[in-house]
Amino acid sequence: MKKRILFGILILAAVTGSSCKKWLDVKPRDKVIETTLLENETGFLSALNGVYLNMTDSATYGGQVTMQMVEILGQRYNVGGGHKYYKIASYQYPDPEIQTLFGNTWGNMYKMVANVNKILSVIDQKKEVFTGKHYAWVKGEALALRAMIHFDLFRLFGPVYKLDSTALSLPYYSSFTTNYEDYLRGNVFIGKVLADLDAAEALLTDDLIKDGYTLGNATSDEGIAWSFRNLRLNYFAVKGLKARVCLYRGDKISALKNATDVITRAGAILPFVKLGAVQDARNADRVFAPELLFALQDSRRINKYKSYFDPSLSDAEILTAVQGRLTSEFESNTNDYRYGNTWLVPGSNLKNYRCFFKYADVENTNLRFRNLIPLIRMSEMYFIAAESAPDPASGLEYLNAVRRGRGIGDAPATAGITAELLKDYKREFYGEGQMFFYYKRNATASIPGGTGSGTITMGKEKYVLPIPLDESRFRN
Repeated sequence: MKKRILFGILILAAVTGSSCKKWLDVKPRDKVIETTLLENETGFLSALNGVYLNMTDSATYGGQVTMQMVEILGQRYNVGGGHKYYKIASYQYPDPEIQTLFGNTWGNMYKMVANVNKILSVIDQKKEVFTGKHYAWVKGEALALRAMIHFDLFRLFGPVYKLDSTALSLPYYSSFTTNYEDYLRGNVFIGKVLADLDAAEALLTDDLIKDGYTLGNATSDEGIAWSFRNLRLNYFAVKGLKARVCLYRGDKISALKNATDVITRAGAILPFVKLGAVQDARNADRVFAPELLFALQDSRRINKYKSYFDPSLSDAEILTAVQGRLTSEFESNTNDYRYGNTWLVPGSNLKNYRCFFKYADVENTNLRFRNLIPLIRMSEMYFIAAESAPDPASGLEYLNAVRRGRGIGDAPATAGITAELLKDYKREFYGEGQMFFYYKRNATASIPGGTGSGTITMGKEKYVLPIPLDESRFRN
């Protein structure tokens, strides 16, 4: 499949729905793209925007890697026998349906990498078409996107790093090519992720997000393309992603430095959401938009909500959590912004249990947070700092900053930081795909079962998604 993926597919949206055979015939079209689209700054921005658009595909960050598949693998929802998604929840990886699901995610993510690499393959030769600092910013975002997509492929299909850091993992594509790259050892792969992030950070040093151009503020004089910077992989998002990657590989010193840099320098620009915004019954900001370091804007988000979470879905289709688990995880505290305003019993007798409303639509369709899918948020920086802090007291202070920002009291001074962090990870990231990665990072031996009965024994065979069969066939 990789050869079909890597034959020049700059704007996937333009070819969505094409048959596999058509992929083999896009090379001439690629030459047209190269000489027309990537001839001026507008063209480069359009190409980059195409990558962000592709990220909203339901096979990747617009569904499977955030609110659906990865959450089910992490046992976040009540998916028992007879449920539509039971094969995923029971880790039936050899099943043809699951193979297709994994193959779609793998294929679409590597397609995005190919698109990014097409941009990077010509941008240095086109520096003169950019104004001001725009060349550095476009290249910085592209490198950061390449790093992020590769890293999430690694978190899905790569080894359990804590146990097998030098095991063969995945190919890292650092250039646009029609050839296969070798499978790299895990530590080498992560080294390439961090190298791209280091380069991106250097290029984005003067990012306008530092001047406060976020979703909540006016547009920049540089133009709409350089406004609302937390809808793109901006400077602070790159630092946050570095913190995430460093913690994943066990480098707590670097993780702490990057996380605290973001907290210190971006805290005033990306503050914790206010209670009033969350409590607005008709226009509740349940994604906590002011504090998002990076989010996608997905015009199809409401359709995905209706497919996964809508209370009108049958019990065999809806994704929701076991009610007893919610009560336990949130400690019956409906004042918690993440609970009382997001997990609600719907009206009209649709369901007699709490359903998940994080991605439900709002009445005011002009609100900028309406279509957002969070990918990196400020609270994660506090969690990383708490886990990486040199002493428990400092760790608890970082954790308590989040708890205060969620309307709940401080954790007990005698509380164990690991146990308290786990509680808040569970509360914080429903519908965002992060818990499965948390468990995998820590090589957690057993996790609470999604149906509420007992625990699920975990191991490499469940944490490591199998490489799609098409990849193996075409590579061989």
